[in-house]
Amino acid sequence: MTNRCRLILPLRLEDAVALAFFLFTLLLRLFFRGVERHNLSPADVLVIIPAVALLLGKELVHYFVASEDSVASASRTPLDFVRPYWAIVRDWFPFLVILLMYYSLWGDATLLLVSQDRDPALIALDQRLFGFQASLVLQRIISPGLTGWMEFAYFYHILNIPLVACVLYLSRDRSRFREMMSGLMVVSFLGLLGYLLVPAIGPMYTLRDQYTVPLRQPLGVFSREVDFMDFARIRRDVFPSMHVAISFVVWLYAYRNSKKLFWILSPLVVSLWFSTLYLRYHYLVDVLVGLVLAPLSFWIANALFRRFGEIPVPVTLPEKWVERLPGFLKPRRTLSSGEAEERP
Repeated sequence: MTNRCRLILPLRLEDAVALAFFLFTLLLRLFFRGVERHNLSPADVLVIIPAVALLLGKELVHYFVASEDSVASASRTPLDFVRPYWAIVRDWFPFLVILLMYYSLWGDATLLLVSQDRDPALIALDQRLFGFQASLVLQRIISPGLTGWMEFAYFYHILNIPLVACVLYLSRDRSRFREMMSGLMVVSFLGLLGYLLVPAIGPMYTLRDQYTVPLRQPLGVFSREVDFMDFARIRRDVFPSMHVAISFVVWLYAYRNSKKLFWILSPLVVSLWFSTLYLRYHYLVDVLVGLVLAPLSFWIANALFRRFGEIPVPVTLPEKWVERLPGFLKPRRTLSSGEAEERP
């Protein structure tokens, strides 16, 4: 009987959440493409399948490259140089995964569950709850200077996450950094699920005919940055406001780790929330749901991280594969098929 080697890969919670999202969306695509008798598009395959492979492959690479349990330490090897850099790559990998999650909904993917935009329902809900449309009311205070600040605050969303992440990574225990990564994964999962359940394009398009005051400001640099963000957006990313939800989650982790950092960021974060309405990207209900989603995600992620920080995943490889690896990459223990079956 062919011998095989059993490896135990420590799948991180943040990676497990991303895997759950990719597998969920892949199943949705397979189901609805089958119902509509459409083949999977290249975008379906080129975004989701590599994302899942990257996540699983990263854990396997980590086992051989960075795991102390599987690498002989009697003498220095090339991996002694690679290992610390690989650890950094693995820690920061969730940023790439969040982008993959977001862009997996490119094109018409947000119309899988609900086939029509829900903007009329969101407009009606705002009118019923508040009696007005926020982006229309805010026309009263539009000025070039305020527009410039709002565009900077909106663009600050890109800087907010790595700024707080770097502070945690450099000045706190690594577990605090991983908690934040888990929180970002959970809020991204729930927020992107909202895009699938409530696809919408936003007041910038649906209320365009009712705007009478243009958004102009003297500093063109921020306008160009916002234009780039508009270009890079998926088509329907309105409900909930992820600018609000993600920035709030990051703000909560800043408070958890550094009250000073929390208060320094406060004006920028609050301005960021306000900018989503001022710049006509979101309905007021989108912002409120984002404000509720953030602390919920924060609590869920921290609870999951305490219990499932790393999930052991058994993987069995043919022994001949392992034999071809350099000696310093081989796991210490190789199990025959019989031995592997007898183990509990």
